[in-house]
Amino acid sequence: MLKSFTTTTVSGVRTTLVQQTRWIQVSARAFNVKEDAGAAPKAKRTVVSSVPEGSALKGLNYMKDGKDPLALADSAYPEWLWDIVDPEVRAARVADPLDKKHHKEARRQRIKAENFIRDKKT
Repeated sequence: MLKSFTTTTVSGVRTTLVQQTRWIQVSARAFNVKEDAGAAPKAKRTVVSSVPEGSALKGLNYMKDGKDPLALADSAYPEWLWDIVDPEVRAARVADPLDKKHHKEARRQRIKAENFIRDKKT
């Protein structure tokens, strides 16, 4: 999916307006766009909260006179929050070549392989 964005720059003594349009390749998932209209319905999430509703979350308070926040019900949190810790979603992101996670994981694996070969030579 190609997406465009416009950059506007105002500069100089005589106010000069410059607009540039750039095209970037992005994943449809970044904009919550359905790529396939005939796709199966989304599976129910497999990750559940590890803390029961109403319990204090110790150590999250950073205010001097504040209290520790209380855990909310799982339905009170946004759906994308559970995707962060879901191993299936992470595996799908690593497999998508348009996603940042794919390139980060490939870079980590390449560095590990280079380090292994370098250590093996010595």
